Amino acid sequence: MVKKKCLIVLGGSSGIGKEIINKIQNRYNICALYNKNKPILKKNAKILQLDLNTNLSNLKEILGPTLKNNKNFVLINFAAVKIDKISLFINDNEFDYTVNVNIKSFLKIIQFILPKMMKNNWGRIINISSSGGLKGDKGTALYSLSKSATQTMMKVMSQEYGKFNITFNTIKLGNFNYGLFKVLDKKLKRKIIQKIPSNKTGKISNILSALYFLIDADYVNGSTIDVDGGMN
Repeated sequence: MVKKKCLIVLGGSSGIGKEIINKIQNRYNICALYNKNKPILKKNAKILQLDLNTNLSNLKEILGPTLKNNKNFVLINFAAVKIDKISLFINDNEFDYTVNVNIKSFLKIIQFILPKMMKNNWGRIINISSSGGLKGDKGTALYSLSKSATQTMMKVMSQEYGKFNITFNTIKLGNFNYGLFKVLDKKLKRKIIQKIPSNKTGKISNILSALYFLIDADYVNGSTIDVDGGMN
């Protein structure tokens, strides 16, 4: 019997992240990482708490058993913080917090898992990004900076580790009726949807299709898949 691949999901308690995990648990072994709000998931998922705004010196303690008991790993990054603030008024704490959670922690976790992926000659790193974040808008300097950084990081690392059958790709999402979008008032939701060529929000199945494709594909590397209804 072929052993299931192991999906390590950062941001497992996010609205979309949680929905994705609950849809794919029968297909993969799941290790979901969260910070404050423990996700309610099906029984066969491993749920671990990890504060991404730290030096992550406890990674071996947190993720060590998962790496020991599994072989082929997929790291999916849904974790992100978004501080809406005009650029002039961004302070050092807000800058450091955004960089730590959205960029530095993602890199450190990749560095922790990479040796195992290289040894197994197989691995998938999938970064979840945002069409709105990469496009940029008033007050989103920190978020846009971090999303641009992680997307570029995927491109660089795809060149560094492609020879080990490890791929680094980005899925760029538009609007889905989860998380922050779900709590917006109806008037604002209509305004946003009117800007989408397909005139609708996305479905979780759209993201799943992209994830399955990137996990199975061995010749797609350093790429970005837009799942945004044509917003870009």
